[in-house]
Amino acid sequence: MNTKRPLRGKESNTTTKGYERSAAIMEAARILLATEGYAALSMRSIAQRVGVSLSNVQHYYPSRDALIEALLEQTLMHYQADMDRIAAGTESPQLRFSAVIDYFVGTLAGQMQSGLLFEVAALANRHPVASHVFDNMLTRARKNLRRLIRDIDPHMAPAQCDLRAALIVSQLIGGMVFIAETRPRHEELAGLQQEMAAAIQRIAFGTS
Repeated sequence: MNTKRPLRGKESNTTTKGYERSAAIMEAARILLATEGYAALSMRSIAQRVGVSLSNVQHYYPSRDALIEALLEQTLMHYQADMDRIAAGTESPQLRFSAVIDYFVGTLAGQMQSGLLFEVAALANRHPVASHVFDNMLTRARKNLRRLIRDIDPHMAPAQCDLRAALIVSQLIGGMVFIAETRPRHEELAGLQQEMAAAIQRIAFGTS
C-alpha cells in the first residue's frame, strides 16, 4: 500500500480571497464527510456546494486525499485550541479535568462532530491518510488527559497515567455510539452523558 502523504493545500494562497475560498472548500468538505460520508465526498461535489469550478478546488487541494488530510488536521488543531482554552480558564487541576471531560462528552454528542469522527474512525481502517491523522488525534487526546491526571495525582506512575488516559479516550469514543444526536433515543439512557463523566472520573482516579 502506498503510504506517501499527499500534498497539502497550497500555502501560496495568502490573500483574503484565497483564505476565504480555502475555508469555504474546507467547510463544505467537513459537512459532506460528517453528514453524507466518504462516498459522497468528491472534488466535484465540493465545487458544486461552494459554487466554484472543479479546477478552482484543485488549485487549493490537488486531490481528495490532500483535502481529507487538511480537513482532519484542521479538526485536530481545533480540538487542541479548545483544550488549551479550557486549561487556561481555571487554576484548579480537578476543575480543568472536569471541564475537559464535559467538553468532550458534549462535543461528541453533536451531529457534526460525531458524524465526522464516526466516518474518520471507519476510514482509518483502510485509508492511510485517515489512519495517520486519526492516530494523531487519539495520541494528542491521550497526552492531554495524561497531563491532566498527573496534575491532580503527581504520584501516579507514568505508565498508569498512560493506560488510564487511553481507557478514557476509549470510553469517550465508545460512548459516542449512544450519545450522538443522530443515534436513536432510548429513555433508559437519558442520563448516560452524566454517567459517562462519572465513570471517567472513576477510571482516572478510582473515585466517583
